[in-house]
Amino acid sequence: PAREGGSRGSCGVGEPNRQPGGGGGMGTEEDEKMGLLFGLLWLFTSFLQGVHSQGVYASPTVRIVHAGQACNVEEEQYSERVYTIREGETLELQCLVTGHPRPQIRWTKTAGGASDRPGNLSLNSGTLKIENISRHQGGRYYCKAENGLGFPAIRSIRVDVYYLDKPVITVHQSDDEAKEQFYFERTVFLRCAANSNPPVHYTWTRDREVLAEGSDSGVEIYKPFFTQGETKILKLKNLRLQDYADYTCIASVKNACGIRDRSTHFSLNNRTGTKALRSTNTTERIEEYLHVCLFN
Repeated sequence: PAREGGSRGSCGVGEPNRQPGGGGGMGTEEDEKMGLLFGLLWLFTSFLQGVHSQGVYASPTVRIVHAGQACNVEEEQYSERVYTIREGETLELQCLVTGHPRPQIRWTKTAGGASDRPGNLSLNSGTLKIENISRHQGGRYYCKAENGLGFPAIRSIRVDVYYLDKPVITVHQSDDEAKEQFYFERTVFLRCAANSNPPVHYTWTRDREVLAEGSDSGVEIYKPFFTQGETKILKLKNLRLQDYADYTCIASVKNACGIRDRSTHFSLNNRTGTKALRSTNTTERIEEYLHVCLFN
C-alpha cells in the first residue's frame, strides 16, 4: 500500500510537474511568434532601406516628346502622334522613360534601325536628332525601353516631311502627230508636274492672265489618269494667234509649313514648239512672223 501510495504520491507529484512543462511549451510558441515578428520587422526595414537607396523595381514606361522645329504636332485616331516638319529643318525627338533598373533605350524606324543610318542623324541619351532633314527620312519612328522586368515599353511617332519642288513644263502632242491632218489641227499639250508633300495645286497663266476651265473655248485644263505623281495639263486646241504667248505654271501647297509657291515659265513659239508645229516652210515663216510680233 505504501508502494502504491508512494506510487500514487509520485503520480500526484508528477502530474503537477507536467503542467509547468506544458506552460514552458506555450512560452516557446510565444517566443517563436516574437522572433518571427522581429524577423519580419527586420525584412521590412531592409526593404525600406533598399527603396531609399535604389528605388522600387518597376517595369519600364515610355513617352515621346518633341523639341525640334515642328510645323504641327497632332494626335491621330489611335493615339499615334504625327510630327510635321519642313524639309531642311532640324528634327529632335526625346524618349522619356521611367523604371528600375534604368531601362535601355533604342530608336528604330519602320525601314530599319534609326541608329544604323549615317549622315545627319545623331543619338544621345535617348534623344534622336536629324539636322537638315530630307523627305526620305520621313516615316514612323519607334522608341523602345526595356530593363528585363515585364514587357518592353514601345511608343511611336510618325514624321511627315513637307516639301515642294520647282515645277517642270514639258510639251506633248497627240498620238496622231504622224498623220498629215494633225498638222492642220495643230493641237499642243503643255504638261506641268511637281513633286510635293502635301499634294500640289496648279494654276496656269497666259501672259499673266489666269486660265480656268471654261474661260476660253480653245483651252482645256485637266488632270490625266494613270500618271505618276501630281500633274496638270493645259491643252491648246487649234492654235490661234493668242496661243503664241508666255505661259506660267504655278505650283502651290497652300502655304503648308510656310512653303511658298513655286513657278516655271514657258514661251510657246516656233522655236520652242515640237516638230509638228513646223509642217511647212510657209507655216514656219508665218509662225516666225507671229513670234516677232508678239515677243520682240
